[in-house]
Amino acid sequence: MERYWRLHRGHYRETLRLGVPVVISQLGQITVGLADSIMIGRLGATELATAAFANTLFSLPLIFGMGFAMSLTPFTGRAWARKDYASIQTLWKNGLLANLLMAFVLLLVAAGLYLAMPLMQQPLHLVAPAQSYFLILASSLLPLMVFFSGKQLLEGLSNTRIAMIITLLGNLLNILGNYLLIYGKAGFPELGLNGAGISTLLARLAMATVMLLLVVRHRALRQGIRAGLYFSRKEVQRLYRLGLPMGLHLFSESSAFIVSGIMMGWLGETALAAHQIVMSLSTLGFMLYQGIGVSSTIRISQLSAHQQPLLLQAAARASIHIVLLMVLLISLFFLIFRVQLPFLFTPEAEVARLATDLILILIIYQLFDALQIIFSGILRGLADARIPGLLTIFSYFGVAIPLSYLSAFHLDLGPAGIWLGFPVGLGVCALLFYFRIRKKLAGS
Repeated sequence: MERYWRLHRGHYRETLRLGVPVVISQLGQITVGLADSIMIGRLGATELATAAFANTLFSLPLIFGMGFAMSLTPFTGRAWARKDYASIQTLWKNGLLANLLMAFVLLLVAAGLYLAMPLMQQPLHLVAPAQSYFLILASSLLPLMVFFSGKQLLEGLSNTRIAMIITLLGNLLNILGNYLLIYGKAGFPELGLNGAGISTLLARLAMATVMLLLVVRHRALRQGIRAGLYFSRKEVQRLYRLGLPMGLHLFSESSAFIVSGIMMGWLGETALAAHQIVMSLSTLGFMLYQGIGVSSTIRISQLSAHQQPLLLQAAARASIHIVLLMVLLISLFFLIFRVQLPFLFTPEAEVARLATDLILILIIYQLFDALQIIFSGILRGLADARIPGLLTIFSYFGVAIPLSYLSAFHLDLGPAGIWLGFPVGLGVCALLFYFRIRKKLAGS
């Protein structure tokens, strides 16, 4: 046991050093998501359901863009481990260009989703206000991709603190803006749901601006900035070859939850509002696990530059151990407070009762969600994205969504049936990723 501890303690320490700022940043994002839901929920179940519909659709281009931008991290991590500053400079410039081009593609996707919203069989009175709110959120895609460019580059440079600080400050700005613009405080107009959207847009513009100002001052980039901007088609293509399957990977998971949200809308406003509450709570676990997944990507990408398989395996095990402890603590929290938590979002007893039932299923899938997040972080660090992307599509659209539909509408399990598909889909995904990692590490 002592020998095992000596082998892994350095990996625990380094994983936590990189991961804790990301976790704090993710917690800040959760706080804003929870604050948005709580503040919007005080307007009524109709507004909460409207926000759920718009946010569910907006997460599709948002998550794809986030996944696409992650291609910068493994390439930057390897260059940083080799002290190859010229490659880092090239990655920054071409990564920013690649992400800006992707932002315009995502805006076109958002336009298509906007036009399709009336065709998604949602309650008619929700569609028009959801479209208005969705348009405001879609406007934030461009500054978000700029922010992600800097965030992913800095993470490859083993700096996760800057993104943490910017995110926390942006979140505070967003919460303040919500208070002023949703309810019309301090002389500002009372804009309701649209006020929440405008607040989010302004916060993301501020985050992108500050990120750009700080990234260009990093010592690894100063020489490149002085030398002038130049772009390489080959480098952009390399980022797209890795970024597209990474975006597809996260998109598959996100779109599966989007489909579940649409199916919830078929069951009525109460089901959709309860679904939004539990989705907001599920983000707590997801974001925490994602923080450790990010640190796993950084560690694995840097260690892979030195071709030391034993170190890679020890780093991977350390990440898994940390996230399993998180699963235990988070699951206990949800179990103990499952009845009280929904009332933070709504005063309506029927919505809260249904949300309480769904939280029990949320507890079940925590383990599988955490494992697939960590395994995907390890695979990203190995710059392996194409096969994991295909495995994700199969797990969600070949397993989770069909099972959710059958359970809800053929076995008459209702909202709980929709949620039952996710533990199974996540479990299949985690198992397939595990075998993929074993194959990659055996060949390293």
